[in-house]
Amino acid sequence: MLWKIEGKGLTKPSYLFGTIHLGSGPLAKLHPAAEKAFQEADVLYTEIPSDNKTQMEASMQMIRKDQKTLVQSIGEKLKNQVEAELQAINPALDIRPFQPMKTWVIAVTLPMLKAQLSGEQAMDSTLWKRAEKAGKKTDSIETVASQLGLFDAFTEEDQITLLGETLRIMKQDREAKKDTMQALIDAYVSGEVEALKKEMDKSIEEMTKGEHKELGQRFYQKLLTDRDRTMAVTIGEKLTTAPDQCHFFAAGAGHFAGDTSIRTHLEKQGYKITRVEK
Repeated sequence: MLWKIEGKGLTKPSYLFGTIHLGSGPLAKLHPAAEKAFQEADVLYTEIPSDNKTQMEASMQMIRKDQKTLVQSIGEKLKNQVEAELQAINPALDIRPFQPMKTWVIAVTLPMLKAQLSGEQAMDSTLWKRAEKAGKKTDSIETVASQLGLFDAFTEEDQITLLGETLRIMKQDREAKKDTMQALIDAYVSGEVEALKKEMDKSIEEMTKGEHKELGQRFYQKLLTDRDRTMAVTIGEKLTTAPDQCHFFAAGAGHFAGDTSIRTHLEKQGYKITRVEK
């Protein structure tokens, strides 16, 4: 998931690298082409910084400010559904650690919780720590406020609906013995952009069918389409400011797939974007 950026006055090539926010097994080691590009880079950019200060800021932005607990907001029915999924992941889990959290936090955390509990470090964080150790400059494409703010923009009613849809899909997959996360990982590891997009589209289609179609479409518009556009603007600004440096932009691979992706926006800005596979 690596692309070279050239043209428009750049004296060195820079790179776009699609990550997946996990890091075990085959995800723990970069493809040789990506490793070579990373070694060439003067600056590493991740979506948001992986330093301790930023992680603390992100944690604080996940805390509720409505004087309610999670269960007081979502009700007993959804609470029971959340606990059923938590216990399917690990029988020792319950909802108590999530009580101070905003509703959207549990909705976006649940699908990745099994992997996170294994103690694995996300690829993005690993790259950040490697860059710091190597003395490379580190920066980000987004801020905590801009990234997490997109979830806060949804009303509490919308967040409860998103949680309900997440739980419905997880239960449906569990009962069908279907591992959607593993299918996404397999598509990523294959290096086939279309395979990855197909898996992502399945999730989008599942979320946007039925009575909550409009909300699902709005959610993915904010999560992917709108961010692709704003991140491409930021990337363009970074390239223009330092055309003599090699920039390595690491962001979720979904942001580089499809007709409205970061790649497409950068090409419209006048950059030449080429897939690197060897």
